[in-house]
Amino acid sequence: FHSLPAFREFGRQMLVKEFVAYKKRTLAMVNQTPEQRYLNLIESNKDVFQYANLSQIASYLGISVRTLNRIRQNFLA
Repeated sequence: FHSLPAFREFGRQMLVKEFVAYKKRTLAMVNQTPEQRYLNLIESNKDVFQYANLSQIASYLGISVRTLNRIRQNFLA
């Protein structure tokens, strides 16, 4: 890792990218409502609902499965 400058730069860029994503997600947990987080997830990762089950999605959003179901029903109505 340290002997190849190009690889070191690639690793640094990946680390910075993931840190920024983590920071945005953490701030969203504090500053956004569950409904806003749900909408952001739909806009950014529509395919997640095909590959992840509802308990995983609810955990990612920081809410219960029951709350996720209520939010989904409100958006479908």
